[in-house]
Amino acid sequence: MLTITLAYTSENQSTAHRLTGDLSSHVNFEHVVVGKANEGPVLADLLEPVETPVLVLISDDFLTNPNCMLRGRKIFDGQRETLPVFIRSHSYDAAADEVISRQTSLANQAEVMHYVNHWQDRYIDLRREAEELTAQGGESFKQYLKKIRETSTQAEELLHSLKDSWSLTEAQFAANHYHQLFIFAERPALWEEFKTFEEAPPIDVSDIPGLSMLGAGAPVQGEVEEQSLVSEAQTPPPMDDNDGPEPPKEKVAPMQGMDDQAGIWIERAWALFDDGDAASGLELLNAGREALPDQLSLHYHYALLLATTTGEATAAQREIEALLDKSPDHPDALFLNGELHEAGGRFQKARDNWENLSDVEPFYPDLNYRLGVLLADHFPEDYLDAAAYLRRATKAKEASGDAFYRYAVLLAGPVERRKKAIKQLKKAIEISPSHAAAHYQLAVLLHGQGELVGAQNAFKTAVGLDRAYDTPVNRQAFASAPAAVEMPEVVVAGTPAEEDALASLKKSIADLEAMIKDRDAAAAESSPAPASSPKIGSGKTVFISGATAGIGRATARALAEDGYRLILLGRRRERLSELEAELHEKHGVETYLLSIDVRDRDGLTAAIASLPEAWSTIDVLINNAGKAKGVDPIHEGSLDHWDEMIDVNLKGLLYLTRAITPGMVARKSGMVINVASTAGKEVYPNGNVYCATKHGVDALTRAMRLDLVKHGIRIGQVAPAMVEETEFSLVRYDGDAERAKIYGDFQPLRSPDVAESIRFMINQPRHVNILDIVLQGTQQASSTVVDRSGRERFAPEEE
Repeated sequence: MLTITLAYTSENQSTAHRLTGDLSSHVNFEHVVVGKANEGPVLADLLEPVETPVLVLISDDFLTNPNCMLRGRKIFDGQRETLPVFIRSHSYDAAADEVISRQTSLANQAEVMHYVNHWQDRYIDLRREAEELTAQGGESFKQYLKKIRETSTQAEELLHSLKDSWSLTEAQFAANHYHQLFIFAERPALWEEFKTFEEAPPIDVSDIPGLSMLGAGAPVQGEVEEQSLVSEAQTPPPMDDNDGPEPPKEKVAPMQGMDDQAGIWIERAWALFDDGDAASGLELLNAGREALPDQLSLHYHYALLLATTTGEATAAQREIEALLDKSPDHPDALFLNGELHEAGGRFQKARDNWENLSDVEPFYPDLNYRLGVLLADHFPEDYLDAAAYLRRATKAKEASGDAFYRYAVLLAGPVERRKKAIKQLKKAIEISPSHAAAHYQLAVLLHGQGELVGAQNAFKTAVGLDRAYDTPVNRQAFASAPAAVEMPEVVVAGTPAEEDALASLKKSIADLEAMIKDRDAAAAESSPAPASSPKIGSGKTVFISGATAGIGRATARALAEDGYRLILLGRRRERLSELEAELHEKHGVETYLLSIDVRDRDGLTAAIASLPEAWSTIDVLINNAGKAKGVDPIHEGSLDHWDEMIDVNLKGLLYLTRAITPGMVARKSGMVINVASTAGKEVYPNGNVYCATKHGVDALTRAMRLDLVKHGIRIGQVAPAMVEETEFSLVRYDGDAERAKIYGDFQPLRSPDVAESIRFMINQPRHVNILDIVLQGTQQASSTVVDRSGRERFAPEEE
C-alpha cells in the first residue's frame, strides 16, 4: 500500500474524496485540508512536518485562499517530493444560470497575472480602511489585513514557481489508471498491480439486469445542474444561550458502515460521473438498487446523482420520497428532499423535511443556519423560531460569520435586542472580516446608540468592501457632524455570494436601492432649487480607461470640473481611490471604480455587464489605456514587449469598445474618443511595434466612425506627441528612471494639455464631431526633430 499526503482547500473536498475512492485499493491518502477562516491554519505550516510525498490539488479556490497561498513556497521547496495537480474549478454563472467548470491553469503569464492582480487588489481594497478601524473587531481585521498583505507580497513568486514546475492537469493525472501518480511515487510495479485490479471486474454482476449496457453512454435527459447538500432542524431550540448539547465535532460520512458491494458500486458510479459519464453511473446505481433493494444507500445516491446530473428534480424527488417511505428518519434523505422542495419554491415542505431532520439529528451540518434563513426569509411571522435556529447555528464549532450576521439582523429587528445584535455583528466581523453587510448593519446600530466614531468606521469599511453602500444618503447619515441627521432604516443587505446566498443578496441590494431612491426623491422635493445653472456635464457619464496616471488622470480632473459622472478604470485600486477622494472633495462628482486590467477580456466584459443600473448608460467612452515597451530594433525586439503593447493598445481598446458601444447603438447616442499618438501618423527608428499599434488605433478610429455614423455616435481621436507628467517613458524603459529622463532639455506637452483637448471635443454641440486633434509641443516638429536648447522659454507660467 502506497501512502500519499493529499493537500487541498475545503472547497475541493468532493474531488479529493473521489480521488481517494478511485485509488483506495492501493493508495492510502492522508488528508491535509484548510478552509478560509481568518483564524484557520495555514497549509504550509500543516505540511511542514510531513515526510511522505505530497499531492497538492490546485484550483481557483486554492489560488484565492490565503491559508493556501501564505508561505506557499515552503510547500514546494524541495524538502519532500511534491506534485501539483491542477484540477477543474467550478463557478456559478448568474447570467446563464448554470455551473461553469473550467480547468485551472497557470500556463502563461496572463494567467499568472490574473492571480497576482487578485491579491494586490484584495490587499489595496482592505488597506484603505485599516487605520480607521477601532473598537468593532479592529484587532481581528488587522490580523486579517496582515495575512492578506503577506500573501499579496509572496503570491507572485509562488505563482511563477507553480507555472514553471512540473505539474499535471486533472485529466493527465487520471489518465491510464493514474499512471503518473505511481511514476511520481517511484512505484511502477504497484501501478501494474493496480492496473490489473482496475481492469478486472470487481464483482460478478452478470445476473444483474441492465449492466450489459454499462458504458454505452445512454444520454440522461436534461441539463447538468449541480445542487448542494445542506440541511436544517425541527423543534426550535429555546432562546437561552446555554441550552442544548454541544454539536458533534464531525458528522460521520454517509458511506461509512455501508455494505461492501453497495459501497463499491457507489464509488464507481461517482467515479464515472467525475469522468463525465453520468449516464453509466446512473445505470450502475439503478441496477444496484434493483439487485440490493434493501440497501438504502444505493437509493439515496441514485436520487442524489439524478438531482446532480439531470437538473430534473421530479425523478430525484420520487426516488427520495420512496426511500423516506421505507425509512422516514433517514437524515440524508430528509436533507436532500428539503433541498429539492426549497429549489422548487415549496418552502413549507422544505420546512417540514428539515424540521423532521432536526428531530432526528439536531446538529446535521449547516442544518440550523439553513433552517433559520428559510424561516427568516419565507416565514417572517415565525421570527422567534428563526432566531432560535440561527442562535444555535452560532454555537457550532465552525460557525460562519454569516450565521452571526443573520442572527443579529433578527435581534436588531423584530426581536428588539439591539445591544445583543451589536455583539453578534462584532463576532460576525471577527470571523468574516470581509462581510460588507455586517459592517454596514453594525454602522447603523452604532449610530443609533450614539457611537458616531464607531459607526463612521464601520460604514467606511462596508463601502471599501462593497460600493453598493456608498450612496449620498448613507454618506450624509454617517458624516462626522452630529447625530441630528436622520439615519437610514435598518436594511437587510444580504449575505456574501461566496456563502451561496446570491438571491438573498440581490433582493437586499434592491431593497437598499429602493430606500435610497425614496430618500433621494424626498430630499429633492424638500430642497430648494440650486441658484446656479447646472454644469455642462451634469447627468452625463464618462468612462475613462487608464485613469490611474497621466492623461487619464488629468482628463478625469478636467471633466470633474464640468460635473460629469465618471467611471474610472485602472489596475491600481489605491490610485483610483485616491483620485476618487480628490474629485469628490473638490467637485462633489460621483465616481464608480473598476480595478481591472484592460487585457482581461472576460473580466472587462463581466464588469461592464454588471454595472449598476444607475451607471449603465455611458455617454462617452475614452479609450486612454496604452503603453510603449522597449526601444529595440525589429530584429532584437522583446516578444513579451510586443505582446504587451498589442494586448493593451489594440485588444484592450477593442474589448472596451465592444462592451460599451452596443448600449450607445441602442440609444442612438454616444461618443468614443481614442487616445492615439503622433506615432500613429509617422514612424521612427526603434519604434516599430509601438508605431504599428498606434497606426492601428488611427485606422480603427476611422473604421469605427464608418460603422457607427448611422447610429448617431461620434467617433474621434486625440494624437499627442511627447507628453510629460505621465508614466509613458518610465514604462517604456522598464522602470529605469534615469533612462526615462528624456524631457530635461525641452518643454513637451503636459498631460493637462491633452486633457483639455479631450474636454473640448466632448463639450461640442451634438451635431459637431471633431475627428482628430494632433498635438505637439512648440519645440517638437516631428517624432525625431526636437529643439533641445532648453525649456525655460516655453515653460508653463505656473512654473
